[in-house]
Amino acid sequence: MSEKSASLIPVLIASSLKPAKDTRAWGKLGLSLRETGLYQLNFMGFSQIPLKNYEDEKYYTSLSNASSSWGRLFSQLTFIKVLSQVRPKILICCTYEYLPVAAFFKGILGYKLIYDVQENYVKNLDLNPDLSSDKKQKVARLIRGMESAKGVDLFLLAEKCYQDEMPDKSPFLILENKYAGEIKRVSSIILPKKAGYNFLISGTLTPAFGTLEAVNWFKEIIKVFPDSTLKIIGHCTLSSFKKELGKACENIFQIDLKSSDFPVPHEEIIAEYSTADFAILPYQNREAIKDKMPTKLFESAALGIPVLIGGNPKWRGFLAPFSGGFPIDFFDLENANQQFNAALNQEYFTQIPDDTILWKSQHRDFIEAITSL
Repeated sequence: MSEKSASLIPVLIASSLKPAKDTRAWGKLGLSLRETGLYQLNFMGFSQIPLKNYEDEKYYTSLSNASSSWGRLFSQLTFIKVLSQVRPKILICCTYEYLPVAAFFKGILGYKLIYDVQENYVKNLDLNPDLSSDKKQKVARLIRGMESAKGVDLFLLAEKCYQDEMPDKSPFLILENKYAGEIKRVSSIILPKKAGYNFLISGTLTPAFGTLEAVNWFKEIIKVFPDSTLKIIGHCTLSSFKKELGKACENIFQIDLKSSDFPVPHEEIIAEYSTADFAILPYQNREAIKDKMPTKLFESAALGIPVLIGGNPKWRGFLAPFSGGFPIDFFDLENANQQFNAALNQEYFTQIPDDTILWKSQHRDFIEAITSL
């Protein structure tokens, strides 16, 4: 170990199911800390392949098979092993599964404990159609029990609505999933009339996120715009839905479906924006979703890609200042092309979004919060 490394403050950012180089844990929290030059960074997360270590940045694999129940249990032991190796001064847990172990070893190793609340996991159980009511209640009790672990010094909330949904999580700092890059300066966009347009659906693919409704909507669009394409790329967490989605896309050559059992590297998703005319966010207006701000909203705004969204008033309010999108009723197939023609008649990005859509607008607050610990 070099003299420089020895003087750095060791930080461990750990998750069980999120990738070791997760968009938020590594690409936002980690890189923000690295910019200060004060920390020796360690990341623990899911990976199917060995990850290269660097002098001031090391990686540990939590598990390599996300569907293995035994693997998730064994990852607790791996977490203990990594804690004893790294002996962090700051531990950021990005999963509730590690909180009980983290709280116990805090008294032994003496680190500051931060819980990065990326989801309202209890509320999200309502989005899983494969869970019975009885199982939802059991899992909810388990999650609440783990999240009630004592000794958390700071909660990072990935959504503003979490401060109302989870008032027990205090003290807190809101760190939304804003775009970790720069704004692409684009002129106002008026799309020309042509025989086809390129649509993109990316990220997590689930029934509640409206992926299937968007596929059915797209089938109506290609009746009038036959040269259109739909790229679907993302992590499908439910095997039953993956089969259903695959069947819905069968024999539609205009649809390119990449439904992965594992999280897709974020750079692959960002690359797909370069060919898209529209990003699609066809989320259903469910209680667990309506108050959240998906990462894709910030990404599309920063990259200058118009968004077709459902009727969520919060999202419409976000896009309105710079004309970043248009509302579509993806359930109204009879009027699909009429609504899409209305979208084509709009002028987009009449203003350049301001820097509040970027992760760097939160950078100082995050670093100050860490420094204060």
